[in-house]
This record gives sequence, C-alpha cells and structure tokens, in this order.
Amino acid sequence: MSAVEYQRSSAGMHKKSLDMDFGKIVYLENDAKSDTTVVLVHGFGGSKDNWTKMIAEWNNRYHVVAIDLPGNGESVSHKDLGYTTTHQAEMLDSFLKKKGLKHFHLIGHSMGGAIVLRYMQQHAKKVDSLILIDAMGMVQTKSDGVKLVEVSEKNPLYDVCTEERLERLIHYSMYKVPTFFYMFKQPILEEKCDRKEIEKVMYEDLYKDVDLGHVAKSIEKPTLIVWGEKDKMTHVDNATLFHKTIKESQLVIMNEIGHVPLLEDPEQTAEVIDHFIQTIKNKR
Repeated sequence: MSAVEYQRSSAGMHKKSLDMDFGKIVYLENDAKSDTTVVLVHGFGGSKDNWTKMIAEWNNRYHVVAIDLPGNGESVSHKDLGYTTTHQAEMLDSFLKKKGLKHFHLIGHSMGGAIVLRYMQQHAKKVDSLILIDAMGMVQTKSDGVKLVEVSEKNPLYDVCTEERLERLIHYSMYKVPTFFYMFKQPILEEKCDRKEIEKVMYEDLYKDVDLGHVAKSIEKPTLIVWGEKDKMTHVDNATLFHKTIKESQLVIMNEIGHVPLLEDPEQTAEVIDHFIQTIKNKR
C-alpha cells in the first residue's frame, strides 16, 4: 500500500469517479452514516488527498466528499476547459448535482476558497455553512508570495522544475512543513514540472475573475474564516478583511501556521471546523 493509499484508508476515504459532460471528475468519499455532509475544495496545484489527515480526525462523524477540481489530481485536464472561478464553480455545481447532494457544509482552501465564494453567488441555498481557509478573493495587504511573483521572470507558483524552485515554493507555502514533503521531494518535483503548462493556463484564467469582494458582501450563511498567522501567500490581513465583509462571520487565526493549515496542523484545523459545524447543528 502506497503512502497516499494508507492515508486514504486511515481517513476511511475511497476513490471514486463520475463522468461529466466536460470530462471525468475523481474524488474521495467515505461511507459514514451521517446526516451532515462536508464538501472539500482544494487550492491551486492541490488535490483531494491534501485533506486526508484532517478528515481522519473527524473519525467518520461526517459524510465527506473531497474533489479533484478539473485540471488537478486525477480529474479531467484540458487547457481549453476554462478555469475562471465562474467556470470552476459551475463545474463544481454540475458534479454536486450529479452526486445528488442538496445540503452540505462547503469548505474551500486558497483558490478553492475563491471558487466556493463564487459558488455562493448562484447556489447559496444548498450550502449549510461556508468555511474559508486562507482564501483568495479579497486583498487587504499584498503578500510576500504575490510580491515574489511580480519580480520573478518565471512564475514560482507553477514554473517549478528544479529542486531549488521547489524548495522556494514550499518555503513560501508553509511555515510548518510536513516531513513527507522532504521524503517524497523527487516525485513531487517531477509531478509539479509535468504540470507546468496546465497550471500556467489555470493561473491566468483564475486571475480573470478572482476579485470577489462583492460576493463576500452578499453572503448570509454562517461563515468561518480560518487563517495561518504566518501565511506568505494570502496575507493574514486578508482574513480580517473577509471577517469585516461577511456578516456575522467567525475568524480563527492559527498561530505559527502558514498558508496550508490542513497539512501543517490537520488536528487543529479539524477541531476548529468541527466546533463550528457542531455549534451550527446545536442551534437548529
């Protein structure tokens, strides 16, 4: 059993797929007998497997679906598919409809945060609560990562074909780097380099409609904002802006954590989200 398969098994997650009119979507799902469904949407260059350590902490308390967004992981990947937040939100909705999911808690990390925000613009009635983790979509303060992109000849977020460039990407992405990134550095590097062209297209499409302040103002569902204090990709000041913009939202800043809390401290991230969801359920 590979390390990835072991993590899936430990979290009770099984790999599945659905054939959509735009191509195949691959996802993870558990068999939990729960009346509460949680949908997980990963960030730029991420995958469904980014969530498994966090999911394991819930011990089958929730029915969980973790998707590989189009262009990522094992899902359909074509340069001409369209990767704006608007297009991705509609592809997400098509998937959730085909799955028959009508009510769920929706969680998005980084780029996934922007996509779930865009999803709320048209489909908020289906969402029980919204959870944004170090999300894109609003900017109060320019991050070190954004500044790095601006001064770099080659984009350090997707043009990653040397160990030095991978090390720099990891350094900017996480404050507490999990050991497996160093254990599997070579296959991670090879995969990242292979994905350079599709990620270039995705990155350029994403920035066509990633400004979502107007959407954030309209959100009326219970919302939790989770952010790493040491985030170098989406500045922690942006968390405060989201919190001020989204009515009655809750804000949790995780100390000594960077841009990827779900990998850097899956236990604490799971606990924070669990407390939020349980509080909502207790109010009903």
